[in-house]
This record gives sequence, structure tokens and C-alpha cells, in this order.
Amino acid sequence: MYLKFTINRQELLTCAKRAAAVVPTISPLDILKCTLIEADAERKLLSLTGTNLEVTLRQTLHLSDYEGEDGSVALEAKLLVAMLTLLGGETVTVSYDGGSQITVSSEDAEYRVPVMNSKDYPHTDLPFPEDTIKVSGVPTMVQRSIFATAERSEMPLLGCVNLKFTSDGLVAVGSDGNCMVSAKGDKQSVGSISFLVPASSLERLARLCDNKDVFQVGTTGKNIVFLREDFIFSARLMQGRYPDTEKITGALSNTFTVLTDAMELRNMLSSVSSVATDGRVLLTFAGDKLRMDCTGKVGNASMTLGVIPLFGCPSGCYAYKTTQLEHSLRALTGTVTLGIAQGGTLTLSTEDAFYMQTPLRLKTAAKAA
Repeated sequence: MYLKFTINRQELLTCAKRAAAVVPTISPLDILKCTLIEADAERKLLSLTGTNLEVTLRQTLHLSDYEGEDGSVALEAKLLVAMLTLLGGETVTVSYDGGSQITVSSEDAEYRVPVMNSKDYPHTDLPFPEDTIKVSGVPTMVQRSIFATAERSEMPLLGCVNLKFTSDGLVAVGSDGNCMVSAKGDKQSVGSISFLVPASSLERLARLCDNKDVFQVGTTGKNIVFLREDFIFSARLMQGRYPDTEKITGALSNTFTVLTDAMELRNMLSSVSSVATDGRVLLTFAGDKLRMDCTGKVGNASMTLGVIPLFGCPSGCYAYKTTQLEHSLRALTGTVTLGIAQGGTLTLSTEDAFYMQTPLRLKTAAKAA
């Protein structure tokens, strides 16, 4: 087997970085730490594939100049990125004669590094769904939903984002059992189907694209696939029954609501939580005033914010987990309708998202204070 090609260094580096972002950094199988490089002599195409067995990314580059036959080789992903970064220059030349080393060179330097047998690389038969839905704005949608999923749980489905294609567009739902977020995505992505996608898989995809990128999204049953020109991202789906979040939110009834701003709430929480070691924040409502209190070993912190009462009579004191509330306010933007529902459940609503968080027992929080 013989292959040789010259290609734009920056284009190859961009693809190599994306592949490296998918492969595992730690694995008992060295082959999984590699990027699979495949050359199609007839069509003059170069493909780079990375996988961690849960997600797979394949990118395709067009070659203007190619020598040799069809061939493939597996090269450590991080090493490929490092070489392309250090070589410099506009183009690089890659050559392989079927032996144990591959040569990557530019005008300034040349690397000869070991490779692994591509036959040992995991089989990555990427599916092409027949029916697809157009989706954009993936990074923002992911940011607004994955923070509410459970990192570790006895219920694996709570580590997933429920992507729901509805008649009103795409909705992404995340929940860890104590808090829940429902975030609106692309309004043009209409349909009548839902998927359970591991949050870690969606987070990887979000790092590989921009909000302006438009994907065709479909499924083959076991995988969800995001396609765009020269880019295929496949993630394994989870199977099971996700909590009926619509029923949960439909049963909520706020006893009062106030109007405020997400950034002002976020800044206030950041200030008062600087002293907190117990992970609790107290929210006290009194008419058009909202006060936040945190208590820690180094002292107490309190701040008051003016709010606009909308419904009911804002009053009472409630305790919540600081980290969960911080994450929600980081994901929300603009004007927020803040409400307290039955049992002290906190609700936050914006034009694009709805968030709820169950309260902590106030007596426990008061003792910690």
C-alpha cells in the first residue's frame, strides 16, 4: 500500500483537532486513541475518523493532488495535532508506504512517527438516515439543557437530554430529578418524534460546531446522526421511558411571580455565594424586594434586588441548592419571570426556556445559617 498527498495544513489541523476531541484520552485500547486516516484514490478524498464507541465523527477533505492507491492508517490523535501545529507553513505532505511509520513534512521540518494497523480500528459503519430534519443553533441549545442532567445517577436516563421535535420546533429537556429545564431550539425543526441522547455526546457535538452550522438530523433506531457537508457525527441513543416533564410542569401552579433580569440575579447570587460552604442560598420575598442570603465559615452575605410583582403577593423565605441555581442562571438570558409554586418549587421562565428547581428543607438551611 502506498499513499502520498499534499494538503492545506490549517484545514487538516482543524479536522485533526475535531477528531482528537472525540477520541478518549484514557483507554485500555491504544487503537481507540487514534485517528483513522483513509484515502480514496479514485475520488481524491481524505477521511478522518475519531470514535470513543459512543460517538463517532467522520470528516472528509478534498485532495487536489494524490498519489497512490486506496489506503488507511491509524495515527495517535494527539500526536497528529501536535505535528500539524508545530510544522507551520501553508501546506504539509503526508506519505505512507505500508510500513510501521508515516512521514508528515513541510518546508521547515519532517516527522517520521509510528502508526498502528488500521485493520484493528473499531468498525465505524456510519448510517445515513432516509428521513432527516434540519437543525441549527446546536451549541446554544446544548448549553441551555445539559447543565440540568445528572452526571452520576442510579437512573442512566437522567444523564440524557430528551430532544423533542414538535409542531412548534425543537425542544431540549434535561433533568436530574431535583431540577428540570426545557429549552427551545430551532423553531424550523418541526416533527413528531423524540430521542434520548447522552448529555456527554451532545456536549462533544456542541464543541465541534457553531450556532450558524446547519445539520440534517435523523436516526437509524440505535443512533442519532448529524450531517452536514463533509461532516458526519453519530451518537448512540439511550432506550427507555423518560420522565413526563410536560405533565410535571403542567401540574405546577405559581402562588406568585415577579419580573426580574437573569444577569442581575446571576451577579447577586455570585456575590452572596462567595462565603457559602454549605451549598445553600435563601431567597426571601417581600413585595417588590428579593433578598438572597448565604452563610459560610468565613461569614454571612446578603443582597437585595428590586423586582416587579406580576401575580399574587410575593412573600416568604425559601432555600435552594446554590450550584443548581447558578447553572440555570448562567444558561438563561434576558428578562425572567420568577415564580414560587406549590411546595416552594422555584420556576424561572424566559422566552426560550423554562426552569424549575425543588426547594431544600428550610429548617435544615436555617440551622446551617
